[in-house]
Amino acid sequence: SLIALTLAALPVAAMADVTLYGQIKAGVEVSKVKLGEQTAAKLGHDKSSKTATEIADFGSRIGFKGHEHLGNNLNAIWQVEQNTSIAGGDKEWASRESFIGLEGGFGKIRAGKLNSTVKDSSDNVDQWESSNGALNMSVFTRVDERAVSVRYDSPVFSGFSASVQYTPRDNANPSDKYTHNDATRDTYYAGLNYENSGFFGQYAGGFRKNAVSEKDGHVHRLVGGYDANNVLVSVAGQYEGFKADVADAKKNERTEVAVTGGYRMGNVMPRLSYAHGFKAKENGVKQGNSQYNQVIVGADYDFSKRTSALVSAGWLKEGKGGDKTQSTAGLVGLRHKF
Repeated sequence: SLIALTLAALPVAAMADVTLYGQIKAGVEVSKVKLGEQTAAKLGHDKSSKTATEIADFGSRIGFKGHEHLGNNLNAIWQVEQNTSIAGGDKEWASRESFIGLEGGFGKIRAGKLNSTVKDSSDNVDQWESSNGALNMSVFTRVDERAVSVRYDSPVFSGFSASVQYTPRDNANPSDKYTHNDATRDTYYAGLNYENSGFFGQYAGGFRKNAVSEKDGHVHRLVGGYDANNVLVSVAGQYEGFKADVADAKKNERTEVAVTGGYRMGNVMPRLSYAHGFKAKENGVKQGNSQYNQVIVGADYDFSKRTSALVSAGWLKEGKGGDKTQSTAGLVGLRHKF
């Protein structure tokens, strides 16, 4: 109410370039977890959980954005966006992508809390709305982040565009900013994108100094596919690695793949996703219980351009045998965009 009253009190001229936007999305989720014998003993839990049923928020948000023409094809741009869970709990402003910057013929440069180039590349792979990790590609996208950083995005040239991004050490580790007792954690991201006639391709990579146990870490993701004429096909591969914290160590590595497909039929958009994590390596040795498999199937029904019904079911199995964790879940919900 205070936000609405404040905006209403502003002069019309000042409001001309301000846009209020957002999404409200929530529903009912049902889920259950099964554990392998060794995992259950380690955690002190039963091997099979009770079935949980809850009202869940799927990532509702509200934002304000705007721009001002500065002349010579130059604009000042800004955005403030935050989570607004209708299940309660969210209370921070600018908890999502929020920034100020300049945009023109040179592209755009922004500073603030920004999606990493890796996070931006998830849009074509993970198109699911949920709060339960079995109903979205939570394992594959665990490397996604928003970071306080500065980012440059180039203009589009013949379908190609590029991005570079940097987080200084004192934003990556603010508790150490006046002492520098910890090793620096400067983070660098880069991205390259291509779009033409519905076909798309993306590369996104990140490098963080001293990411794990004072060892440098990096992640690389390739995404390609087609999204036009009611057809969606997206295929992605991801590699993550860092050196183990022992003398003469080999790399710790993880490789994953994911695919999403869908076909729009009138107001209905059914989708299917599959993700697989191969056996991870620790100090160059494959770990037998480190793989995972995930399947999600569901559909959106569009009542209008702004309001859709959601239904999906998911299955996620991590590890195997006595060390497995297996989650199954389903949901029905509603999404409204404004």
